[in-house]
Formats: sequence, C-alpha cells, structure tokens
Amino acid sequence: MAPTKSYLIPIGDLSLDARVSIRQNAEEVLVNAARDLAIRSNDRDLIIRDTLPNTDLGLAAQEDWLIAGAGVVATELQYISAVLAVDRCIVFYGLGVETAAASISRLRMTLGAGSALIRGVYQLEQLYSRLEPAGYFSEAVLFTRQETCRIMVMPRLAFAANTERLHLLARTIEPIGAIVSAPSA
Repeated sequence: MAPTKSYLIPIGDLSLDARVSIRQNAEEVLVNAARDLAIRSNDRDLIIRDTLPNTDLGLAAQEDWLIAGAGVVATELQYISAVLAVDRCIVFYGLGVETAAASISRLRMTLGAGSALIRGVYQLEQLYSRLEPAGYFSEAVLFTRQETCRIMVMPRLAFAANTERLHLLARTIEPIGAIVSAPSA
C-alpha cells in the first residue's frame, strides 16, 4: 500500500480535469463512508451537497467562513469545533483565500477535542506567494458521524475579529430531507 499524502496543491498547478477528479474522489469517499456506516440502507435515500458552515460546522450564521480575531501571532487559534450528526459525514478537499495578504499561515485538521489525531496539516503561504486564490488537498479529509471535527489556524499576522475568511471546500452526505428535499425527477 502506498503511503498517505497530505499536502496542498495550488489551483494553478491543476488542470480543470484534475480539479473535477479531486471533487469526484471526495464524493466517492463520502458515499463509501455512508455505506460503511449504513447511514441509510439505500444510496438513493442520501444526498450529497455543499457543506454549510453555520449548519454543519457551527460557524456564525450571518458570517460564513469568518475567523475570530487573532491578537497573538504564531499561536494556533480554533476555527471550527463541531460534532457531526449521527447521520452525516463531511469531506474536505481544499480551501480558498480571499486575498494574497491573508493573515493565516497554516491550517490543521484534527479528530477530537484533544486534537491528538491529526488528519491533515496545510501550509497556506505558498498560495499567497504565488497569488493563488485556492488550493486542493492531495487527499480528501473525511469526518464521519459523531466525530469531533476540529480545525485550527495559525495566524502569521494579528487581525481583528471577523475580518479574515478561509473558505473550506467541503461536501456533506446525509439522508434526503435533513436539509435538502428530494430532487425532482
């Protein structure tokens, strides 16, 4: 078995087909997890949708993807800490930044409140130096039902509360009707 790879790929290094492939792979990871966990007995009873930062991850409803202020540089700051619902899985496959002058240097994704199990660590400064607006993870990062998804950021500059955004590219799988009704035929 090949070793796991965990790194950030700037969007400029990926073709459109490669980006589509990464997203499709993320969705396959979700479907396989939902099957393994028997969230529903039939795949047709499930829906894959964009992850909603306030509904799925507990971020403030009026301020999707905003980060609390950072008064201290080089000290990790909790961005997200959410326990997933019993019938929901989330996969992260990349991130977007709004500006080349963003104040976050690193993102760390861990399982559990104690952060002992690291799922991925990504250095964002390579995006800023290349003026890239987004990066994709080399491998999808999955969190399944009732797991605590904890995401930490490392500020490289101090910033005021609710002035920095870090948009995580993520998809959620859940039973139809939990958030999104069944699609029409």
